Amino acid sequence: MKKLFALLLVAASGSLASYGAAARNSSIVEPADDIQDVLYLGEGRPALLRLHIQVQGKALFARWDAYMEQFFRHLDRNDSGGLDRLEASRVPSFQVMVQFFLGNPTVSVGRPGMAAVPFETLDADRDGKITLEEFAAYYRNNGAGPVVLQQGNVYAVAQDVLTDRLFGMLDTDKDGKLSKAELLEAEKVLLRFDTNDDELVSQGELGGGGLDPYARLRGRQLGGLSMPVSGQPTTLVLLPKEDGRRMTGKLRVARELLARFDRDKDNKLSIEECRFPKAVFDRLDRNKDGKLDALELLRLTTGKPDGEFTVRLGTAGGAMMARPAKRGPAPKVDDSMGITLDNVRLTVVPMNSPNRFETGFQQALLNQFRAADTEKKGFLARNKLDQRQHVYLVGLFDLADRNGDGKMTEQEFKACLDLLRDAHGAQCSISLAATGQGLFQALDTDGDGQLSLREIRSAWVRLAEFDRDKDGCISRNEFPQQFRLAVGQGPNYGAYTVLTPVAFAGGAGMGGGRPAPTRGPMWFRKMDRNGDGDVSRTEWLGSKEDFERIDTDKDGLISADEAEAYDALIRRRASR
Repeated sequence: MKKLFALLLVAASGSLASYGAAARNSSIVEPADDIQDVLYLGEGRPALLRLHIQVQGKALFARWDAYMEQFFRHLDRNDSGGLDRLEASRVPSFQVMVQFFLGNPTVSVGRPGMAAVPFETLDADRDGKITLEEFAAYYRNNGAGPVVLQQGNVYAVAQDVLTDRLFGMLDTDKDGKLSKAELLEAEKVLLRFDTNDDELVSQGELGGGGLDPYARLRGRQLGGLSMPVSGQPTTLVLLPKEDGRRMTGKLRVARELLARFDRDKDNKLSIEECRFPKAVFDRLDRNKDGKLDALELLRLTTGKPDGEFTVRLGTAGGAMMARPAKRGPAPKVDDSMGITLDNVRLTVVPMNSPNRFETGFQQALLNQFRAADTEKKGFLARNKLDQRQHVYLVGLFDLADRNGDGKMTEQEFKACLDLLRDAHGAQCSISLAATGQGLFQALDTDGDGQLSLREIRSAWVRLAEFDRDKDGCISRNEFPQQFRLAVGQGPNYGAYTVLTPVAFAGGAGMGGGRPAPTRGPMWFRKMDRNGDGDVSRTEWLGSKEDFERIDTDKDGLISADEAEAYDALIRRRASR
């Protein structure tokens, strides 16, 4: 025990003093700042989902507000607290701001052909000055706000072959069903296929390496749901967040839903028009007239959510935590971030994207600046730049030239690049993708294309809810339609794929790498060699007694939560 105590203190990053300071300075997320309610209207049954979205430990909405203020102050060159016409002429359009969220500065204010935002569009109260509130409202109302719905084209993994193969492996008695006893033995069966001994079983190792993970099935019907191939998704609705006006905004959403589905234009919805399950329809139809009006539809958007999830972005793997559902009849929600809606399994998945400005892009732009400064004056004049050769520098010139003297100094350019770097994570996207009907998908709860020990050991817990006929076994046809609700930083084009980029970037489990774990104490992260978020007995470097002491739930794995709890205990003892 003493040796482990010393190991933990040495391996932990930073001193006790800095640890305490970090804890005191860590931001506390206010519930109102991280909540985004989403109404799901797809296959299965309607559901109100509550997402608590955090980026690098901070509430998404607070982060967006802070970035809007940062950008506004950059444009407010005389620090007057408002933008005059000259300052407002450098306001990026909402299309350009979306590019900044993507980490793309190639389209910017000042680029030839890029029109400025009309002053009257920004000056809502017509007082001749643009306030911070008007500046932020322009972006919020035009698709550059904190959250954007993104079209999730239908992608499906060719899962049938893999499902049949995996089902056959686990169905040891060959009766065509998976029993609890068979699934409890899944670890013994599947780890035989772990050819690289990393305690992860990939699709490739199971013989699914030849499957096409990105087969697009345009227009295909999945479980009665036809997903569109362009435009906004019709199965997700963002509920408004305006403080003090939430009910007004939600009533507007109810009216929009009424207009969307009301085919006979009688301002009411029949069960045939909305296609809600009868139990849901009857619950909403309070006056029992067989129709739903706007006020009755409003009930979909109010009350306690069916599922409540915390999505943490900005860390490798997107650490997440599920909150229990609070509205009955309670759907089953677990730490896999999933919710079952009749014959549909919907899983919330984080999509982390790298910040290009922190991966050498910012330095590359600085190098371009220095290369263009052939006379080594420390500044560039706009009329000396070639429109084609210096497209980045020309595009960012007006935004960077803060004092408006027609010269862009290196210091001004660095400040502009810092501003663009901070855009990453200020906006998140939400999209829905159909992922077919497969056994591997049902077990692969984090969507990384590999089965970890925890996922394998919890196979029965994950699949038991699919036993619709309650015979204690799961047959092949009992697997539900599965959908991924992807939440990502910026307009996340990776969300269109079924699996996270880790899964097929070089082939997970076949030479591809996993992102380094970022949760847990340093000693935990170093021991978690396969990056699955757990330390197994094989990875553990201490004694058996110490492993069992830290593994408080006795599942044979040390989780990041258990490691953090033990690390905190050790530090408290050291401070006495």
